[in-house]
Amino acid sequence: MRRVALFGAALIVVAPMCACGTGIAGASTAHATVLRAGHVSPADVGAPAGSKPIAPALSVVPPVSESSTLAGPVLPFGGAVSYGSLSGVQLNKPIVGMAATPTGHGYWLVASDGGIFSFGDAHFHGSMGGTRLNAPVVGMAASPTGNGYWLVATDGGIFTFGDAHFHGSTGNLHLVRPVIGMARDATGGGYWLVATDGGIFTFGDAHYYGSGGGMHLAEPVVGMAATPTANGYWLVEQSPPTVFSPSLVASLNGRAGVISADVLDLASGISYQYRPGQLSITASIVKVQILGTLLQRAQAANRSLTSSEMSTATAMIEDSDNDAATALWNEVGGAPSVHAFDQQVGLTATTPNVDWGLTTTDPTDQVTLLNHLVHSNSVLSDSSRAYELGLMEHVTPSQAWGVSAGVAPGSIIALKNGWLPISSGWTVNSVGWVEGAGRNYLIAVTTSGDPSMGYGIDSISEVSEAAWSALAH
Repeated sequence: MRRVALFGAALIVVAPMCACGTGIAGASTAHATVLRAGHVSPADVGAPAGSKPIAPALSVVPPVSESSTLAGPVLPFGGAVSYGSLSGVQLNKPIVGMAATPTGHGYWLVASDGGIFSFGDAHFHGSMGGTRLNAPVVGMAASPTGNGYWLVATDGGIFTFGDAHFHGSTGNLHLVRPVIGMARDATGGGYWLVATDGGIFTFGDAHYYGSGGGMHLAEPVVGMAATPTANGYWLVEQSPPTVFSPSLVASLNGRAGVISADVLDLASGISYQYRPGQLSITASIVKVQILGTLLQRAQAANRSLTSSEMSTATAMIEDSDNDAATALWNEVGGAPSVHAFDQQVGLTATTPNVDWGLTTTDPTDQVTLLNHLVHSNSVLSDSSRAYELGLMEHVTPSQAWGVSAGVAPGSIIALKNGWLPISSGWTVNSVGWVEGAGRNYLIAVTTSGDPSMGYGIDSISEVSEAAWSALAH
């Protein structure tokens, strides 16, 4: 679901959601490139009078195809009527926007090269088709009379036709984030431009009512609309990426055993979950807690780990040596001490067992634990965190499966896996931190009742591959 930000007198009206079909013939899916956040300052933008440069969040720039494309249909709903479309017509550039006439008996379509196509009582007043543009067109607005229109490009350049008057643009300025849309005021005496960070630029007699720039938006803005009286406007964010797509959920639902997963995108703060709250035996992933307990107790005693402790910890994490785990488990005081550490880091669903491998947990708790390894906190010092992560980054290659699946070479992967056959089937788990190629996320996947260890690994790999694919920024 998209999030809508409102300003001025704009209101949010919530209607029942329609579960409509997809896969429309002639429609295509646009892929976008996400850019890291920057900061817009007056020096960056060179803001003209009446414009408001705003601090950005994230940015998406829809790519323009270099080859011809087939146009899709115009789909009317409610009292709207179709007056024609370009469905199936081969175009030089894709359609990127439309505007209706004041009567509602016609509309214009605009392509990214500025080409205009008119239908119904919409009259053609000119276009940029055939003209070389500095930046692609991304939207349009019709004049109040319907006898003209404006086109806007990603650099904020404005092109006017008919009785649509020019009131200014950002076309000659350096924008840190691209313009994605526009709306006119009630009289046509001014207009707003909106950038993908939610920044608003006002021109003519269009008034400034606020922006999304200071909201630290999780997703880029993809459009705007003004109220009929032009005393406010709405901005809408792009739907966030999802790790657990319908196809992945269907696949996981069809697999044997019980699967639960939690993925936290550290760039956006958004958590993606599949069957949260399912408890599972930890098997060897509890060794991350054991080492955390050892490090915290050493900190409290104001000492470093001994050479013997470091050697044992390395064997426990990198080689998943069970004898080493038992030695450190006993050294720290067993289940009560590990439970105390768990309480300090905020694990609410984890119960240490006197037999450490039978400790129970859920993926959300494991992500919470990982967060205490990746970010500074009051429980583990920076040196303790770095030490444990360093071991997790160097697990023996034969144990580097799981949440590493699908991750590009050269990325940081700090993980710990666990596997244990019991009477009800295999328990196979994988937890870790992944950073690289524009991704930065924590991931924990637990499985139980698997027919084999390899089957559990395959289930975890599906989730890992989906997370890597979905969370590029």
